[in-house]
Amino acid sequence: MAAATFAFAAGTLSAVPLAARAQPGQSIDLGLGASSRYDDNVLQYSSDQLRVFASGLKPDRFSIQSSDDLLMGPFASLTWRNVMGPGRSRSLRLKWNGEFHQKNGTADFRTYSATWREAFSKDRQLTLYGDWLPSFYLRQLFDEDVDVAFPGLSKYRRVEFDLGMGSLSWRQRIARKARCEITYRYEHRSYNPDFMERTSRTHQGELGVEFFRLPRRGSLEFTGGYRVSKAKAADSDTVGDDPDVSYHGVIAGLGWRMDLMRKRAWRLGASAGYGLGTRAYDSNLPADRYHYKRDDTSNTVDVGLRWALPPHWAVRGVYRFDHNSARLGTQAPPSSDTGSYTENTVGLAVDWSGALWRKVKAAPGTEEE
Repeated sequence: MAAATFAFAAGTLSAVPLAARAQPGQSIDLGLGASSRYDDNVLQYSSDQLRVFASGLKPDRFSIQSSDDLLMGPFASLTWRNVMGPGRSRSLRLKWNGEFHQKNGTADFRTYSATWREAFSKDRQLTLYGDWLPSFYLRQLFDEDVDVAFPGLSKYRRVEFDLGMGSLSWRQRIARKARCEITYRYEHRSYNPDFMERTSRTHQGELGVEFFRLPRRGSLEFTGGYRVSKAKAADSDTVGDDPDVSYHGVIAGLGWRMDLMRKRAWRLGASAGYGLGTRAYDSNLPADRYHYKRDDTSNTVDVGLRWALPPHWAVRGVYRFDHNSARLGTQAPPSSDTGSYTENTVGLAVDWSGALWRKVKAAPGTEEE
């Protein structure tokens, strides 16, 4: 989805855990920020769909004003952190994100997340993460079950879902300059009543290995995993002609970051990443022509620059290229490219963070601050 554009670059903000550098004690920090980015294909339409939209001949299939858009993304976070000693800390972060479109307000959304992290000595870390995304607009889709008042009236209806996601991960050092992290993630998508057959549960396992302490404070990370998504594939009509969006597939990624320049008052860093994902759809119904024997391959490339002005400010610039190639089964129309798309995103974000409250643990024989 579009919100993922800044996910890779945002990860560079926590490249070095703050708790590992802080004095023992507790603190509450406030984070504020905003991003502005241009997206040339906000709903990830295929080339054929973009041509139909541009022609204006079938307006019932679209609810947007423009296929590209300028998006604003404010965010706010509140983090409680308790540093208990060398390598030992605990933190809880609550965060709100918004994404607002200049031309296509129908696709605006908000997310809410919480992160609980336990850090132990020898670079071991346990993280529990939860995310809630209500009423995310997907696009207009054909609803074969809808009853229309007159023949010829459109059967295209709005598709949106609520997404709940949770993950649990464990990280530890496996060598002097390497560590690994294993993650399990669960997702539940609940679609609106017209498309309840798309409601799904997804399980994902992932393993990552990071090599750090490279030149210029650099790091290199390799990740790989597997996803299985099981959709309801039936609605209340019990006819058995509903699409099945269940799928399984592998994911893999490569990420790199380093400091380009480092001064007393500021530093400039760069990051880059590549992601690969496959989806083999599980539909066994030939009438489900857009999912039966379908295979997708997704390739994404992220490039980012980050200018940090400690202790409060950071400015980030990012670019993302996303291409999905869908190979449909023989039942699909020969000229159809539904499911394939190309998306380019470029943007700028500004972040501020600062302490609202801090209590430093007193050294032996002294009073607390």
